[in-house]
Amino acid sequence: MHPKRSVAARTVAARTGSALTGGALFAVAVGGLLAAAPQAAAADVSCPANVYKRTFYKNTSFSGTPARTDCDTAVGEKWAGAPASGIPSNNFGVRWSVTRDFGSGGPFTFSASATDGVRVYLDGVRKIDLWKNTGDTARTKGLNLAVPPGKHTVRVDHVNWSGAAKVTYTYAPRTSATYDRTKPLAPTGVKTAYDTKTRRTTVSWAANKEMDLGSYSLYRRAVGSGTWTRVTASTTARSHTDPFVNPDDRTPYYYEVRAKDKAGNTSSGSTDTVVRPLPDVGVLTGVYDKATHKVTLKWPLNTEPHFDHYTVLGNDKVEGRYDWVPLGTTKGATWTTAPVTADGETRHYRVLATNDGGTTTYNPDWLDASAANELWLDIPDGIAPGNAPALTLGRCAEGVQATATEYTPPPLRDYDGLAVERRAAGTEAWTQVLREGYNPRSAFATVSVCDPLPADGRTYEYRARSYDRAGNYSPSSPVETVTPGRD
Repeated sequence: MHPKRSVAARTVAARTGSALTGGALFAVAVGGLLAAAPQAAAADVSCPANVYKRTFYKNTSFSGTPARTDCDTAVGEKWAGAPASGIPSNNFGVRWSVTRDFGSGGPFTFSASATDGVRVYLDGVRKIDLWKNTGDTARTKGLNLAVPPGKHTVRVDHVNWSGAAKVTYTYAPRTSATYDRTKPLAPTGVKTAYDTKTRRTTVSWAANKEMDLGSYSLYRRAVGSGTWTRVTASTTARSHTDPFVNPDDRTPYYYEVRAKDKAGNTSSGSTDTVVRPLPDVGVLTGVYDKATHKVTLKWPLNTEPHFDHYTVLGNDKVEGRYDWVPLGTTKGATWTTAPVTADGETRHYRVLATNDGGTTTYNPDWLDASAANELWLDIPDGIAPGNAPALTLGRCAEGVQATATEYTPPPLRDYDGLAVERRAAGTEAWTQVLREGYNPRSAFATVSVCDPLPADGRTYEYRARSYDRAGNYSPSSPVETVTPGRD
């Protein structure tokens, strides 16, 4: 066995997915080969996240097809002879490359040490250049630089012209507050789970991409309040159950997570995540069907895991007073009522939600036009005035004087005006010659019109009807006939 393969377990771990990840550094003391790695081209190897892809070349110009490709968790090698089977002891090249997320970026230190040649690149830009045949004597160079936020590619090229091959490379964030003033990225992937039995909330979040992460802090505030309360500080865990017990199971709260790095910089809060212990009904809407005389109510279907059912209520008169009366319960997001009289009145409906702990939406006795879960629906007036007016015909200078009169007492009137209609005897279509409101101060309602007609010997028919505000007409009066020009 090659004397340097005693550390092969480290690179084998890289191929089985147990490589250093998250905020851990790639640097280790020494490296090694994958003892059982197949001979493969670079394009055939896919390495775990944040693990280097390593390619061997039988030349120092990195040209042609790689002689070997594998994965490596760190750049740290000492080869006294050939680095792998089929590769010469001298005049060979090794290239490591990895693309990873640097989080918010900031100040980093790149450090390389090697015999013969080593070059370090960041996104294709050379940052360290030690490229000279040194035999068995290694040289070292460190570089402080600012790395932009986000994903970047690190590449390390090493050539060995002769003698032993030694190369190491590390990079790490500078965690001193003197140099690092870059805020960490705000945490992401915040999820909440509410327990209706304990009335407590558990919050979890994704791992932050910062390489110098120090801790997380969790905050809570009631919806409508601008004050945050710190729930927990300086935790490295990514899940926490808030010891706070929701007092009424109805008050919603926001939660957010903040990250802190080792230099003491604190991120902004994660996107506020609302916890509604009681499922929200949302906006209630409804329509009235003139054909069936039924009201269909709709609202957004709740998907909260602690949702149980809805209760639909109508505001009806009970024992002389209006009260909210349950119409039924449902797990769906729609409800159709029994037939409703088309009386032109306003109907009031409300939908409540109940969670699996038995708590229901607050249900006040009064009407609340601003409540999203309450609907005020105007029912169209489909009831016509009940009484037909009386009709009298007489003479006027231009033709026929038609007068309609309705004698219902003012407090009981259900109409807004009177209409007089006329047609030629023997025809079907009626022509409206008068549609007029009445004087409400009169003891009875009356309207009159002089209908100009020629004395041509033809006979005409007249009728009178009352109408309401919705355009409904009463039954018509008995038909009266007249022949202009005849006594």
